[in-house]
This record gives sequence, structure tokens and C-alpha cells, in this order.
Amino acid sequence: MQNPILAKFQDEELRARCQAAVGDPLEEVESEDLVDLMENLWTTRRGVYATLRDDLVKAGRDPWAGRQDLAVAYFRSMTTRDRSDEELELLGHELLDEWIRCRVLELIREHQIKEAEQDARSRDKFGIRMPRR
Repeated sequence: MQNPILAKFQDEELRARCQAAVGDPLEEVESEDLVDLMENLWTTRRGVYATLRDDLVKAGRDPWAGRQDLAVAYFRSMTTRDRSDEELELLGHELLDEWIRCRVLELIREHQIKEAEQDARSRDKFGIRMPRR
């Protein structure tokens, strides 16, 4: 089952509209860097992201989804800081958050595919090891 956010942004016109309004908020981010950032934001002990994490935990958000929420908040902050209010109003705050979440999910998927390929190469290199009976 596909994530509804990813499904929504398969519409090329919507992607183009978001690109035109704010660009790609994660354009220069590699998938490995995103996963590291998510972990760093989750384990931070002070500041806004620690407070947000605590609020997410209190609300019952699972750690993986919480990490994604923190990454979305981080990139929303970076995106809104670099744009004027007029540019942001063209897209709207809800659509901006969905666009950023879509890009986060796409990079996570890319990272998972890379990890699976590396794992497969390792298994192929060493073969299957069956325990002795």
C-alpha cells in the first residue's frame, strides 16, 4: 500500500507547482545524510527539537514517525526562512508540509533501497551460512 502523501505527489502538475513556488527543500541532501539528520534531531537533548520530540512522545507518536516529523519541521524551518511570505502563500502551509514530507519519504525510500542492495551484495559475497546440526 502506497503512502497517501507519495501518491498525491505523483501528479506532475502538483510537483511542478511546488517546485515553482519553493523549489526542492531537500535538493542538496543525500539519503544517508537525511537519515543521520533524523537521528541527530531525535537524540538532541536541548532546544526546539528536543521540546518537539518530547511533545511527540507524549502524544504517543512512534519513534520512527517522530523522526520523520522532526525532519519535516527542520526543512520547513529552512524553507520558510529563505522565502518571502508571498512565495509561501502561493503554496500554503499545509501543502508545503506535505511537499516536504513527500521529499523526506522519497529520500528514506532511496536509502532503504541502497541498504537492501548492500545487504544483498554482502549475502552474495559470503553465501548462505547454515548452522550445523
